[in-house]
Amino acid sequence: MERWQTGTLRRASGAVVVAALLIGSVLAGTAPADAAKKKPKKAATTTTTPTFCPNPVDDYRAPLERLQAIPALPEGGNLPFGPEGMTITATGPQGVLVGESNVGFRISNYAPATSATKRLNWTVLERLTRLTKNGHVPHPEGLKRINLRQLPGGRHQGLVFPLTAKPAIYSLEVTIQNGRGRLRGRYGEYIRVVERTVDVGMTLAAYDKIVPGSYLESCFENHGSASVTPTGGFLERWNGGAWHVYAPGAQYYPEGWRTVSMLGPGEAERVPVYVPSVAQPGLYRVIFSATTELGEALATAAEFGVQ
Repeated sequence: MERWQTGTLRRASGAVVVAALLIGSVLAGTAPADAAKKKPKKAATTTTTPTFCPNPVDDYRAPLERLQAIPALPEGGNLPFGPEGMTITATGPQGVLVGESNVGFRISNYAPATSATKRLNWTVLERLTRLTKNGHVPHPEGLKRINLRQLPGGRHQGLVFPLTAKPAIYSLEVTIQNGRGRLRGRYGEYIRVVERTVDVGMTLAAYDKIVPGSYLESCFENHGSASVTPTGGFLERWNGGAWHVYAPGAQYYPEGWRTVSMLGPGEAERVPVYVPSVAQPGLYRVIFSATTELGEALATAAEFGVQ
């Protein structure tokens, strides 16, 4: 694959990646058995073929999934020990974060504002811990507290911690105790802050002997942490020592392309590419364009041969 990025040329198995502004179409036998002494058969060895276009292609959540589990928030957010309508939800982004953010939990009362307010006498503690040395050494970052005596219908209370853009892994936990100090609930989540990177790529299910009139499976890959939205693509053919747009004047959109949505960090999208039935034998390449959440223009391409 050949990858082009701003100021950098990298090679990998046959695909080309370009991270630049798009201007026009520039991208320039078995032994006899012994019935009396039969040896147990060995288990058959099976070879598993990796699934084409795995999602994610780069698992930014993997370091979080290897950590000891923290009790997740109750389903639907409903607090099992609270009055009807009392919920707890996460505040701010979750999982993998890019850049600065605010994270925490919020307790809400969705009962009608006119309903009678019940006495709670809860102590809500929220802890933020930075995990160092691959998540094995905790480093306390903060502790906040709310004495929640009551919460009228239609109101909410919560706590948040600011997170810097410095890459790190955190655990965020909240505990709820009654007036006697008895633990009623403990919930939490892990958060990973990563540096913002832009890196897109593409792989094909096959690279040669493609039959005209067939579909060629492609995989649009977001290897970076920045969110990317694919926007379209076109075909080029190598002819006369240079790349030329195939079927000039018409931009090519792969079948099913319009169903593709924004891809988060490490996510991928499988897109079938139609090879026109009139395509002559030769070298072609498909080019996909995309934009980041900041509006940066990107493109990625992969070459293939038509027989």
